[in-house]
Order: sequence, then structure tokens, then C-alpha cells
Amino acid sequence: MKKLDIKTFSKYIFSSGISFIIDYSLFAVFAHFLKLSIGNKGIIFATIFARIISSIINYLLNKNKVFNTGDKRVFDKETFIKYALLVVFQMMMSAFLVYTLYNITSIDEKIIKPPVEGLLFLVNYFVQKKFIFKKKN
Repeated sequence: MKKLDIKTFSKYIFSSGISFIIDYSLFAVFAHFLKLSIGNKGIIFATIFARIISSIINYLLNKNKVFNTGDKRVFDKETFIKYALLVVFQMMMSAFLVYTLYNITSIDEKIIKPPVEGLLFLVNYFVQKKFIFKKKN
């Protein structure tokens, strides 16, 4: 088993941090305005819109700065589709795991969510490195 590439992993943490800030900031702005116009359903749309934008930015950062695939194209349809599928899968796994663990343990979901997200963060790193943004030979 190979050692963890600390330089790449550090870039991944930074990229994820930037994406989180973008996601949260956009969510706050979208939720404010959408709630004014369509009520509490605006929270759902704000979540979706913010996640779409932050995921596109995260994809571009990971493809072009973090994993350095050797592909000179800024955007690649094949890797983007794989990445988008991973994002959707990760959201579903997060919801499923938090929901299931909450029902099993009755521990507050706000306490359960961080370790679940931390585990998914690590899994996502390895999936992106090995399958989505693997270096071209």
C-alpha cells in the first residue's frame, strides 16, 4: 500500500475548504432571498443551487490544481460526469448514514453529521485520486 501523498492531500483539504466557504456563503444568500419569495422551500433550492456551483468550482480545482492529471484541458466531460456522480452518491450516503445513525442511537443529527462527513471526505479523496483524476501515463 502506498503512503499518503501529503502534498496532494493538503491541496485537497484546501480545495475542500474553499468549496465549503463558497457553498455555505451561496447557501446563506440564496436562502435569504428565496425564503422571501417562496417561503421555507427556498432552503431546499438554496441548498441545491449552492451545491451545484460549489461542486463545479471544486471539480475545477481538484482536476487542475490538486490531482494534476496531466490533462491540459480545463474541463473534461468524462471526469466531470464521474465527479458529478460521486457528488450525488456522497450526498445520498451522508443523508442515509446520518438518518440511520440518528435512528439507531438517538444522538442529535448535528453531532452525528461531522464524523460522517469526515469519513466521506477521506473516501472521496481516494475515489477522486484513484478513479476520477488518475494521472495519465
